[in-house]
Amino acid sequence: MPRPEPIEKEKLILAEGKDAYHFFCHACNFYRQVKNVQVMNFGGNDELPNFLSDLTNMDKFDEVNTIVISRDAETNADAAIMSIQDAIKHANNKNSANIPIPQESFKYTNTQKFSMKVAFMIFPGPKLKKGTLEHLCLSTVQNDPIMKCVDDYLECAKGKGEQLPRIHKNRLHCFLAGKSDSAGKPIGLAFKAKVWPPDHLVLKPFKKIIQEM
Repeated sequence: MPRPEPIEKEKLILAEGKDAYHFFCHACNFYRQVKNVQVMNFGGNDELPNFLSDLTNMDKFDEVNTIVISRDAETNADAAIMSIQDAIKHANNKNSANIPIPQESFKYTNTQKFSMKVAFMIFPGPKLKKGTLEHLCLSTVQNDPIMKCVDDYLECAKGKGEQLPRIHKNRLHCFLAGKSDSAGKPIGLAFKAKVWPPDHLVLKPFKKIIQEM
């Protein structure tokens, strides 16, 4: 189970898995001039409650003024939000922490009531009820001419009997394979190389939360 690394910054992004971790590391480089945000990988969604409990017990937690938690919506964005809310409640109850709990995604808690502010970022974005980081990245390149080649190839593969239960991952890595110098790149490195355009409209809600930390 992942454990929090030592707290070094007053603003934290807690990301689900290594792909999201690297994605947000580069997002902070794109969207912030001040390098005062620390990104942490909390592992899988089931590990978030204990990760938060450990975090609240660490040195310098009392200096943290902003926490942003991000995960995939998967099949139900509302359930994803409730899962994060329950994880915060677990940490608050276990360690008498006082982490405020947002009631919706992409909106910070009231800073007049709490010394700390908290927000959730749910992939692939606000108002989308299901999806993942891969869906978000693919939406930034949906008009790229090679997407038709990607979909034609995957349809051909399915026609030959291949089972593709996680088609969003197949599409993403097939797309990267067709891009110069991007074959095999992880999502985060592709973002660093601006394969996923950082100024694309669909990334604006994520950019806003990061800039307002």
